[in-house]
Order: sequence, then structure tokens, then C-alpha cells
Amino acid sequence: PSAVLAKSFEGRKLYTTYCLVCHGEDGRGRGPLASKLKKPPASLVDSARMDRHTDQDLFRIIESGKSHEKLLDGMPKWGAVLPGPSIQTIIAYLRFMHRSQHPLIADPEVGRVVYANYCASCHGIDGKGSGVMTKILPIKPADHTNPEKMNTLSNDQLLKVIRDGDPNSYMPGWKSVLSDAEIRAVVSYLRLLSY
Repeated sequence: PSAVLAKSFEGRKLYTTYCLVCHGEDGRGRGPLASKLKKPPASLVDSARMDRHTDQDLFRIIESGKSHEKLLDGMPKWGAVLPGPSIQTIIAYLRFMHRSQHPLIADPEVGRVVYANYCASCHGIDGKGSGVMTKILPIKPADHTNPEKMNTLSNDQLLKVIRDGDPNSYMPGWKSVLSDAEIRAVVSYLRLLSY
């Protein structure tokens, strides 16, 4: 399905391909290659480190391997192989890893397909709550792109609403249509929509 993809969704794919080997799946600097490097990779979820870097700082670090004109030992110059927009999506995913209070609980790529097929008609392909159904029914679907709002909802709360629906709104329950694995994947995709 064609869809407008969240930057963090695309960034996760690039992170998995290029960054995970050093920084690890959880961003803590313990990837499969980390033990072979002279200097341990940085933790990308350490608040002391991440809060002091702007997105522009992170862009410069990823693109040039430099922080404030100082070459970082062991950090590749990804700008030689990745265009600027790709680096920006990686930064969006780094911000998700650092700021989200909820882990991904399944494969968001599976979730994207399920979302496009079952959820986008109400919530919109971009997750903002402006799907085509809003033009014919008196509904106001949830906006899944607001990180502050999404962080207030636990994974369990999202799973329950998707499975059972919401009796106070038009949100239907999907447990008779979607498998538990598909519902968990949708929750993971929703997490990435908000970054």
C-alpha cells in the first residue's frame, strides 16, 4: 500500500541497516560490532548526551563524523553514502528511541500494512485522524501523531482499545478481524507515527 510514512518509521529501517551494528537494537551502544571497536559507540538513549544535542548537531555528527568540528573517533562519515533526507529520518528515529516511554512490541513494518488496510480510512494515512470516513460519519478519530498524547497511553491501553473498541466513541474492536500479532504490530507502528 502506498502511504505517507512517518520519518521515524523510515529512520528505523535505516537505523537497522546502518547503525544497529554498532549502537545496538536498543541504542545503548552494544551492537554486534561494538566489542571490536577501539572506542565504545555512544549510547543514543542517554538523556545527558541526547538532550544537549540539537537535531542540527545530530545531523552534523551523522553526516560528517564530527561534533563541533572535532572528529569523533570511530564514527563513520555517513554523508558519503546517505543523502540528507535519509539522515533526517534517522534523527527522527533516534528522538523516538530517546524520548518514547514505550518500547516497540512487534514489527512496525507489519503494523504499517495492517494500519493502511484497516485503520487509515478513519485515522488517515498520516495518522492525524482525518481519514475519508470523517467526511461521511460524525466521528473524530484519534490523532496518533502527537508524541505527548501518545506517551500518556501505555502499550496495554492501546492494545485494549484496538482489540475491544471504545464504547464511548465510534472506535470498533478489531479482535474478530485482526490477530493478536497484527494488533501488536499496529501498536508499534502507532508509536513511530508520533515521532
